[in-house]
Amino acid sequence: MALLLFSAGALFAWRSWQTEKEHEWLYLSSIVEITGNSLDGYFEYHGRSLRKLGNDITASNQPVISRTTHDLLKQFKEANPDFLHITVIRPDGQLVLSDSVELGKSLPFSDSDSFRLAVKDIEKTPGLNIGRPIKSLLSAVWSIPLRLGIRDKNNQLKYILVATLPVSNQQTFWQNVPLPDASALGLLRDDDFLVSRYPVPKTMDYEEAYGKPRNGRLVEHLKANDYPARGVTEGFNSIAKANYLFAFHRLSHYPLTVFVSVPLANVQLKWWHQAQFSLLLFFLLLTGGSLVYRWSSRRQIAWEIEREQNEAQIQFLAHHDALTELPNRMLAKDRMQQAIAFADRQGNKAALLFLDLDNFKSINDSLGHSIGDLLLQQVTQRLQTCLRNTDTLSRQGGDEFLIILTDVGEPEAVTRVAESIQEKLASAFNIENHELSSTLSIGITIYPDDGKDFDTLLRKADTAMYNAKNSGRNTYRFYTEQMNVDADERLLVRRWLSQGLEKEQFVLHYQPQIDLATGAVIGAEALIRLQHPVAGLVMPGRFITVAEDSGLIIPIGTWVIRQACKQLAEWHGAGRTELVMAVNLSAAQFKRGDLERCVCQALKEFNLRPSSLELELTESILIDDVEGVLATVKQLKGIGVRFSIDDFGTGYSSLAYLKRFNVDKLKIDQSFVRDILNDPEDAAIVHAIVQMARSLNIKTIAEGVEDEATCAFLRTQYCDEAQGYFFSRPIPAEAFNNFLASHPVPTAPSQQGNGAIPFPAPHRG
Repeated sequence: MALLLFSAGALFAWRSWQTEKEHEWLYLSSIVEITGNSLDGYFEYHGRSLRKLGNDITASNQPVISRTTHDLLKQFKEANPDFLHITVIRPDGQLVLSDSVELGKSLPFSDSDSFRLAVKDIEKTPGLNIGRPIKSLLSAVWSIPLRLGIRDKNNQLKYILVATLPVSNQQTFWQNVPLPDASALGLLRDDDFLVSRYPVPKTMDYEEAYGKPRNGRLVEHLKANDYPARGVTEGFNSIAKANYLFAFHRLSHYPLTVFVSVPLANVQLKWWHQAQFSLLLFFLLLTGGSLVYRWSSRRQIAWEIEREQNEAQIQFLAHHDALTELPNRMLAKDRMQQAIAFADRQGNKAALLFLDLDNFKSINDSLGHSIGDLLLQQVTQRLQTCLRNTDTLSRQGGDEFLIILTDVGEPEAVTRVAESIQEKLASAFNIENHELSSTLSIGITIYPDDGKDFDTLLRKADTAMYNAKNSGRNTYRFYTEQMNVDADERLLVRRWLSQGLEKEQFVLHYQPQIDLATGAVIGAEALIRLQHPVAGLVMPGRFITVAEDSGLIIPIGTWVIRQACKQLAEWHGAGRTELVMAVNLSAAQFKRGDLERCVCQALKEFNLRPSSLELELTESILIDDVEGVLATVKQLKGIGVRFSIDDFGTGYSSLAYLKRFNVDKLKIDQSFVRDILNDPEDAAIVHAIVQMARSLNIKTIAEGVEDEATCAFLRTQYCDEAQGYFFSRPIPAEAFNNFLASHPVPTAPSQQGNGAIPFPAPHRG
């Protein structure tokens, strides 16, 4: 029995130790995976900036040793404060020009081994060279030299552009990484020299750390396995002089490996803290040991729960509204289906209430979006007090809410809820010393009387809600068949639409889309308007719903695609061939229209390359008739047409859909962008969307940009593009031509990425 207990205890100790190491490796691997992807983007950003500077120098047609080039270096340094010095050096090591050394002075670099090796690499490879850390000759600061070759027309290396990045500046990139205790992040070159280490020990010898090649288990493992893309290992740490656990990830575009290390002793101590009590009890009594094992297992399960909670947060954002944390439309639809199933089993009814705040826009416009957001949160709290635990409150977006009532016996029960809601909202809201009054217009539908599915009930509840608004607001209306005729407005608008198609009264306005890296106009979003002879310019918010319900959206959508392609062909013919046209699509165009034929005919008629057309999908399109939509998307993707997802994050955001539909761009909804500078949650959501998109090689564009500060923040997040009133409102084609005339084609193409280019002057046309 003693031998059995000893063997069981030893097996438990060994297994728990292996499990602890595996968990530690898993955590370390996740750190280096994210850090490695971010570092790739970090160095790519600096590489693009240096290539832009090199292009500007050669394009200036001035001698390299000139005041013009010197000014270019200074401007670059001001736009990129992370760098310490910007210099131009000949391949023989002679300093030619520097932003911090007067013209005519020179310093020799030829005696630097690092520089000589870099020259050989640059002669072979035209890309960015990330050198060994050196003590700068100009400032005696340990720095990472980023070098890029400047070649003549014969592709001969004439000069080397060097940006000196202080090691300490690069290390700030890692300050927010959640490292385990006593662990460290490092960046290692293929020649075994350390590029950077974080955190920096107070007693670290820089000459020892950066001036000599590293050895030890990690270096041996990388060499023996021909520098694998990722992995883990265990062994001697040549800097700390102790055994460590290592996890590493190789950068995709540079001969660098990022690694994180943690002392084996720390892992052992953590394991011992977890296992010591279990081991002691295990050898006292088998039963006691069994109980302790269960206790230890529960602790392990709890750890798996601090990890699963993070994943649950991501899933929560996919099914809930970010501002109020209420279920979004997708989750509300699922809850309604459950309520319908319950009503069928019990032989009773369910109700769907569509709520819209009255005069909410005026509060937003007069007091600002932050006050409006706080009002929405307080309205949410009051609405929740009117409901049972079995009911569901959902935010659809903006100032619209849904309420799903289960187990409804008679309509009078719904009436009591609606009156209770009106009573709760009767008292004023006190928000930041503003006393605000807000009422609700409510539309009500009953299952199964008014419809058998969520979409039908929602549409009719929406109709009933508008009837309540037309009845003076601050009231509720049950859906009746008379509302379906709704008559005057909807029939009037439908007649307008028919006449608009017949008499060619539709027009397109265009809103510029800007490359945040270069400030260049890279495209436009086509937005439809109805130019009615009596009503004037009618905005799409008044007629799109009628067009979709009536089926007129199909010929209207066909006209939009053709007209947008025609206008784009005119711009291309005028020399603006870099422009891309973005066109919104309706779900009806997938269900009832011949979208593929329409797009192909327009591209062929106007001789446009397919990649210059970008079709915008809403997230609702992706979740309705997935296979049918996917087939159409794949066919159009096959010929080169681009696809983007509009208002990303406000509906059902699914990574699976992004992968299956292979989209090219995500449009970040303006509800996240408008208050990004003041709301940390909005900033975190935008950061998460951009980083996710970058990891999937998907571009991002932010809509609703209204000031330069927002632009600057989005650039720091590596967002690719933006549009909004800061640049221009949607404008007619003639005005857009004038806008283009004031924004000529940049010297470097927009595809070059994030360069430090000043933004164009805002256009308020």
